[in-house]
This record gives sequence, structure tokens and C-alpha cells, in this order.
Amino acid sequence: REAMNKIVIITGSTGELGPIVTRKLLETEARVIACYTSQDKYRKLLNQLGNEENILGVKADLTNEDEVNNLFEQVLNKHGRLDALCHLAGGFWMGGDISETSLEDWNKMMNLNFLATFLCGREAFRIMKKQEQGRIITIASKTALELPSGMGAYSISKAGIISLTKTLAKECKEYNIKVNTILPSTIDTEANRNSMPKADFSKWVKPEDIADVIISLVGEKMKAVSGTEIKMYGKL
Repeated sequence: REAMNKIVIITGSTGELGPIVTRKLLETEARVIACYTSQDKYRKLLNQLGNEENILGVKADLTNEDEVNNLFEQVLNKHGRLDALCHLAGGFWMGGDISETSLEDWNKMMNLNFLATFLCGREAFRIMKKQEQGRIITIASKTALELPSGMGAYSISKAGIISLTKTLAKECKEYNIKVNTILPSTIDTEANRNSMPKADFSKWVKPEDIADVIISLVGEKMKAVSGTEIKMYGKL
């Protein structure tokens, strides 16, 4: 894999997609700041990677403004710059219809998905604006465009990510910052297989394929791409 030597923040580093993206980025000689919420899951990630030296773990609640600011300050203090933000963190809740959605569940989806993307995207933009270069990659969802019934809180929070990403792309244009969002359908993960055991897994999108697109967006081969919704639907 081509050496890129980038400084990259990965949120959701211990989730379903995070470890794969982290490993592939480390293969490019990137220095990765892995954001996590569970110490045990982060230890597991390090064990999977073989205690890779080019990784710095930072525990942070991405819905807390002070903790997000501290995350980005640590990166600047250690490396002096930030080349890319891969914002993979988020949450899923199937829920019921809107009439059955509690304010607590609504706020949870809005905070985990939309608010966290805003706070991380804002801090990345502030740093990249000064250095006049950078990449911001967010994760939305196929449901953000289709808005199916019965999962309004989740799909609407993801639709907000698309709007935020497009706005960022326009505001970042003059500073040579490229901003894109990826819209997966169902990702072929162990958790999704367990929750939908009768589904046709061959139709789902592979996490490795999503990771490869993220790596390309971080690098120079797709440097002309910005403000784009990259639809990764598999066969769905």
C-alpha cells in the first residue's frame, strides 16, 4: 500500500468499521489518533494490531464539546497538524414510528450521529482552515435518502449528516479541504449477521470495501473529489 504519512483522527475506532480502517491506514504509514469510549475495546484493538506504535488512543465522549476540543488539542500538541478526520462514530436504533419515539431516544440518535459529526467536523475545519489543506470524511446511510418508516430518529439524524457534509464542503472549498460522506447500506458485520440471521449476507456491503474508499479519500488519488455522497449499497 502506498505510503501517505498522514496525521489522521479516526472516531469510532473500536466499532465495526473502525478497526479495519485503522489497520489499512497504519499500512500507509499514517499516524493514527484512535478515538474510543471503551478502554476494554481499545485494548482489544491494540491486541489485534500487535500494539502498533503509530497509534495514539484518546478516550472521548464525542457529544461533549469540551472532550471533543481536548481530542483535537491533543493531536495539535503531538503532531502540529491534522491531515484527515475519518468520522466513523455513530449509533443505530430501529425504533418504532414517530408517534412511538420518546424524546430520550430521539435525542440519543441526534447526539450520537448529528451532534458528534458537527462537533468533530467543526474542530477539524478550524485546524485545516489555518493550514489550508485537509480531508473530512463522514458516514451517513442509505436510509438517509430513503427515509423508511419505523426508523425516523436514526434516518433523520443521518440525513442531517449529509446536509452538514455538503455545507462543510462548500465552506471548505477555498481552503483546499475536501469533504465527502459515504452512504452504506447494511454493512456485513458480525453484529448485523447476528441481528438478521435470515438475511442474504452476500447482498450486504463489505466493511473492507468501505475502508478502501476511505483510504482513497484520505490520499491524493481522489483529491479532486469533494461534496460527494458516495453510495455503497452492495446488492441492496
